Amino acid sequence: MADQRPGQVQTHGSRTAELVAVSRARHLLRHKPPYIFHDPYAFRFLSRRWQRILGSRLRDAFVSRVLLRRLMPITTQPLTRARFTEDCLLAAIENGVGQYVILGSGYDTFALRHPQLDVTIYEIDLASTIALKRDRAGTAGLELPESLRLIPIDFEKDDLAERLTAHGFEPEKRSFFNWLGVTYYLSRDAIQDTLNQVAGITSPGSEIVFDYLAETNSIPEEERTLAERMKNYVGKLGEPMITAFDPARVETDFNTRGCWDVVRNDSPADQQKRYVDGRSDVYALPPLFWCLHLSRQ
Repeated sequence: MADQRPGQVQTHGSRTAELVAVSRARHLLRHKPPYIFHDPYAFRFLSRRWQRILGSRLRDAFVSRVLLRRLMPITTQPLTRARFTEDCLLAAIENGVGQYVILGSGYDTFALRHPQLDVTIYEIDLASTIALKRDRAGTAGLELPESLRLIPIDFEKDDLAERLTAHGFEPEKRSFFNWLGVTYYLSRDAIQDTLNQVAGITSPGSEIVFDYLAETNSIPEEERTLAERMKNYVGKLGEPMITAFDPARVETDFNTRGCWDVVRNDSPADQQKRYVDGRSDVYALPPLFWCLHLSRQ
């Protein structure tokens, strides 16, 4: 499987994964219900540094209004993409899907938030991130449920199918794959390789949702500066964004082998209308990231 977390992330865990958890935790601490995405466990998976920041309104205000002021408009996107994906997932589970695979899982908490569901959850990420998650769960006194399989992987060397089946994944059963926050760090060939691998180990009717970055020419001119700031920031964290797509062509770009049907190419405008409109406590969703929902033929 292709490498999707270069450089220092291989040994120290993904910093952008932690920023996703920061967005989820901050949403509950600083915004009003009903929440776009309700994750009461996210705060407990943060580093002590981020817990100190979010635990103080004064420190949080300094970071969000001064240090990260220009990047704050993108903090709504991790909430809406997660909400969209889990809405699709819960519908799939109601329709009989019993396996949930999270590629690049970071500090996901679905297993903790939905212990009553009859679904086996496979979280796949770098060994460094998996180790940090286990450590922080232990520090927080959280017992990870038996339905959860934490699977460390070397994205440069390991085979996805082998890693999954070694932990009990059953390819003949329908499954749902979550692949958020990853594609923009990969080459186009690596993205297609992963989709081909997922197609090769799933049965018809299985589903996958992932997000992708819109190409610069398809982003309104007034929003392009924000896109560049975001790319520069994550690049400095050692996780450069290298790939974007034209939303008008993405359905064919991601379906070169004819293995997938497009269920929905969900735009930022769609998610803004569905989850954000009418709120004054969160940033409007910038037109940078789309979500693609595919079904296995």
